[in-house]
Amino acid sequence: MKQIFEDMIVIVLIIIGVLVNTCMIKANLEITEARNYHAQVIEEIQASGFSANVITDKQAEAQEHGWELIVSDNLSPYEDRQDRKVTLVYTITPLPIVGTEQERNIVGYAR
Repeated sequence: MKQIFEDMIVIVLIIIGVLVNTCMIKANLEITEARNYHAQVIEEIQASGFSANVITDKQAEAQEHGWELIVSDNLSPYEDRQDRKVTLVYTITPLPIVGTEQERNIVGYAR
């Protein structure tokens, strides 16, 4: 009887471990997706020559994913140069069982 009780405790602990690891992997995938999207947005903004249409399209696309894309006005003191701060605000849920959410930012510059 003692062996059955010990085995059940081990099985429950293994299940809890698997659930926590699955949640952490999911959170890591969300972070990786946001980072890749942020890098892609910066590349496309630079390639378009800082086109307002591209920036607007990318902001709308980010909203579809549940993110917020903030692109600042030109930060460069020089007229012939463009520097824009590109910030992606996203939310991850590392442990949905507990119900915690974390808002995170990725900041980069398009030059």
